[in-house]
Amino acid sequence: MPRLPWRRREHPRKLPDFLNVPWTLRDLLLFGLAWLGLQVVFILVLRAMAPAVPAASQFLSGLVDGNIGVSFAFSLIDAGIGMGVIAVILRKYGVGWKVLGWQPVNIRRMVLYMLGILVFFVVSVNVVLLLVTILVPHFNPNQAQQNDFTQAAGSHHNLALIALVLLPPILEETIFRGFIFPALSKRMGVVWGAIFSSVIFGVAHWQANVSIYTFVLGLLLCFMYVRLRSIVPGIFLHMANNYLAFLALSGK
Repeated sequence: MPRLPWRRREHPRKLPDFLNVPWTLRDLLLFGLAWLGLQVVFILVLRAMAPAVPAASQFLSGLVDGNIGVSFAFSLIDAGIGMGVIAVILRKYGVGWKVLGWQPVNIRRMVLYMLGILVFFVVSVNVVLLLVTILVPHFNPNQAQQNDFTQAAGSHHNLALIALVLLPPILEETIFRGFIFPALSKRMGVVWGAIFSSVIFGVAHWQANVSIYTFVLGLLLCFMYVRLRSIVPGIFLHMANNYLAFLALSGK
């Protein structure tokens, strides 16, 4: 008996070759544990050194007090640890940074995608925030993001510019789109890989309205990575988004 058309099983769409990375979900877990664990080790070492080394004691005090210079230094250390752990994993599999999406891209095509996605993002994120506001009591979509650098955008302009606009897009696109997204896509498909990596991206920003904002942004950045096969456009779009937020903070 011939199989009826509506009973035919569709074959899953083939994973794009550039997303077929060698690392696995286990490597993602090890990356997260190593990144967080090494930060904890760094702090514990400073605490052990603090009684005998004044600089270590001052650094710890600066972290507690929110000293902008110390917070900036720790951000650089944090980024260095994260990229260092990824470098170890890449070396384990004998691949380079190009596998993470650090690939050249056509400038004209990149600019067109960036403009289109930026416009779509502004519209879509406002729709999503409106829906959440209607469905979730006491949700505040306009709550200002709080960290040492957002509060120092006006008084420490250059440090805040680097810490908020330049550094996070490079680190986050490498980790979330270049490293996490492909590994999840290899296991569960591109769509679910984009959704779950964007959920992780949103949760990493902790604050509810910011998490929703970054979740939507993460989905669009995954889409652009799939279309352009490079995380470089996503880095520039991410920077543009952060710069607009930075201008608003600087003007307060």
